[in-house]
Amino acid sequence: MNITDEMLSAAARSAAERWLNTLPGREDCGHDFSLTFEASMTALLRRRRRRRWKTLALLAAVIGVLAALLVGVGAERKDDYRVYAAQDDGFVTYVIRPREDPFSHGPHRMTPGWLPEGYVIEESVDLDLGFRTRYVHSGDETKYITLYQRCAGDDVGTLLGDYEIEDVQVDGKDALLLSEADGERLLLWSNGPNVYKLFSGSLEKEDLLHIANNLKW
Repeated sequence: MNITDEMLSAAARSAAERWLNTLPGREDCGHDFSLTFEASMTALLRRRRRRRWKTLALLAAVIGVLAALLVGVGAERKDDYRVYAAQDDGFVTYVIRPREDPFSHGPHRMTPGWLPEGYVIEESVDLDLGFRTRYVHSGDETKYITLYQRCAGDDVGTLLGDYEIEDVQVDGKDALLLSEADGERLLLWSNGPNVYKLFSGSLEKEDLLHIANNLKW
């Protein structure tokens, strides 16, 4: 059976509609939702994991539902709500929010003031209101660091895998470190109008935090 884009789109819309119908009304959402509630949405994926195309459709729906929740009830959250992650049955959902409005002149690329010895830049890409820069080790290209920066917008995503979620600090602000058993790590934080993601498949926690704490204009 050939799976078309139209079939995936229809499945995602159907899944999103079913999930939204189970959520409380907007008038009942004037409070902070717990991570347990947010993780429960991800748990629904377990019912549709028998075929790959169903999993992809539901992942798209998860992101759509989370974005709708941020728009609908984000204003009711506390001012210090900036980054969170929830995990359930092999899926991790995360959200990063900027701390303030963007500067009038738009996004500006931040660069690491420190990198571990041997890492050199491989590519630097301009994105819509953001940037992505990848570094590789000169002696082993399987070792990498990727810095993702987005200005003036939430970043919502879902990861597949069994991750340990740890509260950390970057530049004195709350951040989250997601670590997988195979060594892959993802650091999430926000600063001013920017949200950041720092990936690595080779660095230890201390090195990731050192890079994050030494970004420069």
